[in-house]
Amino acid sequence: MKFLVVLLIALAAVTARPPPPKYAGGNGQYLAGYAGGKRKGFKNLKAAMGACNRMRKACGGVTWERRHKGADKFTLRKGNAFKKSPSGEKSWKKLPPPKGRRGPRKQRYRGKNGVYLAGYAGGKRHGFKSLKQALDKCNAVKDCGGVTFERKHKGADKFTLRKGKSFKKSPSGEKSWVKA
Repeated sequence: MKFLVVLLIALAAVTARPPPPKYAGGNGQYLAGYAGGKRKGFKNLKAAMGACNRMRKACGGVTWERRHKGADKFTLRKGNAFKKSPSGEKSWKKLPPPKGRRGPRKQRYRGKNGVYLAGYAGGKRHGFKSLKQALDKCNAVKDCGGVTFERKHKGADKFTLRKGKSFKKSPSGEKSWVKA
């Protein structure tokens, strides 16, 4: 049971999120309407963009309200089309994600106790201190079929990248994760 929990935690850790959206800026422009229906202001652009990203499609961008009296001049906006500002506002609108990309593909692994994967990826031993580090590297190495935990290895780098793609019975009680 512990092995399954470790595997689920490792899978969650290597699951990459898509990158945050990019923004295009416009001087002398504003974006119509407040996101969420009411004014929500921030003291800086970075904080406003972070909040806008968390609102996903409900927020189309950020407008800097030049004439607002308070320090929270950066507001979350519903609209995504620039409109000419009579008061000299500046805006940043979210750009759509590039076509054909939804972010990194999630690699899944299947784990099993008492097995190993044959051969080292890249022809030599590459060891890591954590399963997450090993799985991340395995995703980037072309001939990596999975990861084996070498229980009896003396060093701390017990998680190794393996070339094999099928489980083999381990005489030393190793654990392995193979790309699914």
